[in-house]
Amino acid sequence: MSARWSEAGNGTAVSSARRTLMLGLLFGFGAAMSYGTSQVLTRYSVSGAAPPLVGAFVALTWGTAGFALMSVRAVARAGERSARGTLFFALAGLFSACGIMLMFQALQLGEVVILSPVLATNPLFTLVFASMLLRGVERITPRIVAGALLVVAGVVVLTVA
Repeated sequence: MSARWSEAGNGTAVSSARRTLMLGLLFGFGAAMSYGTSQVLTRYSVSGAAPPLVGAFVALTWGTAGFALMSVRAVARAGERSARGTLFFALAGLFSACGIMLMFQALQLGEVVILSPVLATNPLFTLVFASMLLRGVERITPRIVAGALLVVAGVVVLTVA
């Protein structure tokens, strides 16, 4: 008897869950690659091509335009269902914009190879805020806490060295 069958009682549910998890990880690594590339391009740009706030404005404008084109159909389908979450989406957007502007400022002043790991400490903040705001929605396990702490430890190693 395989672990797959003992976990769910049928292989289809576990296969589907595993496939969903793998797609999530694939999208996550794609996002990480995109953000990593963005940080290098940003560092290059703010090293003399443009001030950080101008760069943040241009990047957010192009990002918004591209995202709007990709999501028009999904927004139209969501309709009334998404109205409840609008405030939280707006707050998330404000925090994202602040994060991007602060990242551009940081990249103007520091080295991308040092700042990139510092910027990657966001899982620690995610963990703290998820524990406060997503009780009952997200499970925070010792393994997840250990992973976040390992990220922070890696940042310490890179910045102290």
